This record gives sequence, C-alpha cells and structure tokens, in this order.
Amino acid sequence: MTATTEVLPSPFETLMNLEAGVRAAQAGDEDATEALLLQFRPLLRSRMHAIYVSTRSTLSTLEWGDIEAQVIFLFLSRLHAFKPELGVYFPHYMERMLDLDGRAWVRTQKRGHAQPFSELWAQDEENSDPEEWIEDEFARDESADTERNLALRAALDELPAPQREVVWKCCVLGRTEANVAAEMGLSRSAVRNRLEAALVKMRVFLGATEQGTRTGRARPEASTLPSPFEEFWNIQTEMAKNEKRPDLVGVGAGRPVLLQGTFDFPATGLKQPQHLHPKLTYTVPSGNVAGIRYARIGIVCDSMVVISTVVNGLPHRLIPVAAHHHAHVAFAIVEPLVAGSQIEIHVASEKPGVAVIDVGVLQMPA
Repeated sequence: MTATTEVLPSPFETLMNLEAGVRAAQAGDEDATEALLLQFRPLLRSRMHAIYVSTRSTLSTLEWGDIEAQVIFLFLSRLHAFKPELGVYFPHYMERMLDLDGRAWVRTQKRGHAQPFSELWAQDEENSDPEEWIEDEFARDESADTERNLALRAALDELPAPQREVVWKCCVLGRTEANVAAEMGLSRSAVRNRLEAALVKMRVFLGATEQGTRTGRARPEASTLPSPFEEFWNIQTEMAKNEKRPDLVGVGAGRPVLLQGTFDFPATGLKQPQHLHPKLTYTVPSGNVAGIRYARIGIVCDSMVVISTVVNGLPHRLIPVAAHHHAHVAFAIVEPLVAGSQIEIHVASEKPGVAVIDVGVLQMPA
C-alpha cells in the first residue's frame, strides 16, 4: 500500500473560495454566512475581547452578550457592504473596518452613558427649578477648564522626551501598552514604568499629595489629572492590580476548572494545529477572572506532539511532548483572562495517536 498525502489548497484557490463564499453570503446564502462567521471567529473574538476590556471600567452596564451581538452585527453589515470588484483583500478589509467600527461604537456608548435629565430632576424634585438650573449652567466659569489645560501642557513640557512620548501615545492617542512597546522597540514593562513615572511627576507638578508605596515609588493620594489622563490612570491601576493578583500566581482560594480526558487525534502536521475536542473548551463567565495554572499531558504516538493552549483564537502556550512520553508544566506566568475569554486545547502532530489531557484553570471573582 502506498501512503496518500493530503494536498493543501494553494493560496490562489483559497482566495477564490473566500471570494465565492463572500458573494454567496451577500446573495443571502445562510450556510455561506455561517461559514464566514466560523472562519473569522478568531478575529471576532479578539475584537469582542478588546471592546470588553476597554469598557469594563467605564460602562459597567454592558455585558459580554451585548458586545458579542454588536460585533457580529458590525461584521454582517460590513460583509454586505463589501465590493469584491474593487480588488480589496476581504480579510484585511474586515479587520480594519471592525477595528474602526468597534472604536466608533465604544465612543458612542460612552457619550450616551450620561445620566438622563429626568433622573437628575427626580433626585431633587422639591428644591429644583429648571430656570435656575439653566442659568447656573450658562453662568459656569469656563476659565477653569482653560487653566487646567494650560497646566497640563506645562506638566507635559516638564517630562523627559521618552516619558512624554509614552504619555502622548498611551493617554492621548489611546494606544495600548503592547502596541506602544512594539512601536518603540521596548518591553511592555519598560513602557509601563515610563508611563507610571510620568503620571506621578505630572500629579506632583499639578499639586497632588504624594504617598509612599512599598516599592519606594511616590504615588499620589488624590487625583488632579483631567480626562483622558485620569481615566487611563484608573485603567492602568486596575490592570496592574489584576495582573499581579497573588491568588492567580500563588496558592489562593478559587474554583478549579479542569479540562481533561483521553482523546484520539489525527495527523495534522506540526505547523497545522487543530482543536483537539469540543469538550476541551472553557469560557470565563461574567463577573469572573481566570488563569491557566498547569498542563499535564501524556502522549501515545510515534512522533513528537505539540499541545497548545489557545485563548480567544490566539496561541497562548506551546507544550512539545516527545513520542510515547509525558509532561507536567506548571505555568510560572499566569495572565488574568477576563470574562468572555475562551480557552481551547489544540494539538499538532505528524502522526495519529492518543493524548491524555489534564489542564487546570483557576476561576475567581473579578
């Protein structure tokens, strides 16, 4: 018997199949639409996760289901608005449009999050007079805002150039620490240290009181930074608190979630991992945060096998295991996975075999 090898489609064939699927979905084919949603699921999950993280501190009324429905709606809207005849690559188009539409939707939600006037009126109905309220609003001294902006500019000018650049990109342009680190050729911790030191200096310059911390850094007790600097400071403080939770990196109380079982797997190729089994899937529930603590793996296979943990469609950890061998890996770095994050276990191997999987996840209240 001669072994048959699977012939993978060429990039041209893949592109033509994608174009045909887009045209069918635009024509109303529900199966084609479902196939595109499945194919672009990692992109959709990453956008949902980014929006959820950016809104969790300011828009507590938004739930994961609301964000998921909105991202899928944006995807379908852009799908039907796409024009293949213009020669634009559909995945690139969808990635850019979802990013722009998602940012616009978040800004709209934040602008619409103000408390309704009817509620403000109901809070003090006995002593309220609409005419007096309007006069007070128009009589408000606008010079205070101008003075604060001038003071903020002066505080920025006092910073060293590297710190000023980080503050501008993170706080004003709204970029993440990871993006700024990649752009400046620095580590994420270096960007965070520069940002924190810069914001402390700005607080001191603007007259905030200082309070020593256990690390020796000066940390202000009261806030004087105007938005968006204060908003970004609060988000960074919350992120740092979550990323250093002792109960996620040490031994703490929590609910263990175990992804385990014995599963057969086919020959996929070391560079083409696939989902091992639908049972090995876990989504962090609302109001919780989780961390992957360890992976215990046993392999019955004639070649090396790579077991990978995948979070929101992106590789998280790669664990190579030799043929007919086992491994126990306790993760030294445990990232907090916020509500809505999806964890999957994938496998890649040159030959078929059997895998014994035991992955431990610690789930805790956020």
